[in-house]
Amino acid sequence: MTAPYVPTPRDIAIEMLKLANVRPGEIVVDPGAGECGIVTLAVTVFNTIGIGIEINPALVRSCIESFEKLGLRGRAYVVWGDLFDFDYSIADVVTLYLGSDINGKLRPKLMRELRHGSRIVSHDFEVPGLKPIKSVIIKGPFREHRVYLYIV
Repeated sequence: MTAPYVPTPRDIAIEMLKLANVRPGEIVVDPGAGECGIVTLAVTVFNTIGIGIEINPALVRSCIESFEKLGLRGRAYVVWGDLFDFDYSIADVVTLYLGSDINGKLRPKLMRELRHGSRIVSHDFEVPGLKPIKSVIIKGPFREHRVYLYIV
């Protein structure tokens, strides 16, 4: 099961991270990271450690090249692999833009592995079986985006 690669617009990603109340030094994990735009923003704007998980080797290479170009070594990482194989226990915040079906399949794993107080923030798609503590609409240049916040 895969989700198509559709990048989260920069402004929406920043609002997602703000909604999750991301703090310096926290670990932000982005499953299905694509070109690692959210990871890069988390590290450069919010001073976090960022980890992307991506199965497409071309996109993994793009992430690595971007991290090198921006001097993010030691702060931004990408894992080449399946998002269902990752151990999320290190995450303070998990960002999602995967679709409700994948979010639903990932939910039990996140609930098992994430620590109490960890945040999940999802762009456009709810996490079936969880009740968001907050949901906001963000006006983008072409459409409105809904962002859901969950706290474990």
